Amino acid sequence: MEALVLGGSRFIGLHLVRLLSEQGHDVTVLNRGQTPVEFPDGVETLTADRTNPDQVKAALEGTSYDVAFDISGYTPESLAPVVDVLEASVGRFVFCSTTSVYAPSDTAPIVEESSLFRGPNASQYARDKILCEDLLMDALKDRGFPVTILRPPYVYGPDNYLHQREFSYFARLSQGHRIIIPGNGLNMVHAVHVDDLANAFAAAPHIETTMGQAYTICGPDAITLDGWISAIGSAMNVEPEIVHTPTSRYLALPSEAQTFPYVWDDNLIYTNEKARQTIDWSPNYHMSDGLKMTYQWWTSQPMSSEKWDFSAEDEALTALDKNRG
Repeated sequence: MEALVLGGSRFIGLHLVRLLSEQGHDVTVLNRGQTPVEFPDGVETLTADRTNPDQVKAALEGTSYDVAFDISGYTPESLAPVVDVLEASVGRFVFCSTTSVYAPSDTAPIVEESSLFRGPNASQYARDKILCEDLLMDALKDRGFPVTILRPPYVYGPDNYLHQREFSYFARLSQGHRIIIPGNGLNMVHAVHVDDLANAFAAAPHIETTMGQAYTICGPDAITLDGWISAIGSAMNVEPEIVHTPTSRYLALPSEAQTFPYVWDDNLIYTNEKARQTIDWSPNYHMSDGLKMTYQWWTSQPMSSEKWDFSAEDEALTALDKNRG
């Protein structure tokens, strides 16, 4: 299989490139060429800035692929030139969206047919991803563009460059810091290990009925916010000390102290039933196992020995202690 990965130099894209290469596929990566990365042997590279349509056209014109995986399409402006140039030369286009496109709901689990978050309170990230999905589905309807959409929640695992996720909490706990959680810590969230997501991407284009469909790709179980921090501590053999504070009070803290990635009172519980039934895929990693593997990887990296600055949060904790007293 001839595969194109758009944005294959970091995290999700990098894990997908490695997997496709291991499976024996011919892989080409298109990116800006700004991130140093060692790809597996045989991986070809193309350079283009997706915000520049002329560069995209110059890089991709005259090429053809059995499948293109778009990991770096964040806005319709960066997506449209790719669709235009690949329209007649790709067998399947698999797009990485997000569960952030779903509107908040009191119903659990949230399913693929649930309403999308088109209101003014949606994040810019969610609004842009919805516009990307709209563009792709219009291209399918109008011109037969062969798209499949995958919607992951929070993605964790080795090579995660979003350091305010699990890596920063490895550092906090290893340096003996307490953890601030907004709210009571009991609301539920879902996540997916990066390797499970890569496996879903690799499997999706081989099933004809996935064309024109969207799939939630989440891990096997949701977890509370307290449970997430406890699972990180368990991976490290550390007992976290958690400090809860009302969400309103948390949002009043200095911005540099507001580092917790989940600041809402909703339960974000999804289901991967549609993907498991249609794609012949299922996740391999429960959160506890995935975090243990991720922590082992983190300890082998130079960043694990760096001294992180948590002074803003320490000052916030002192203020919260005084308010409770």
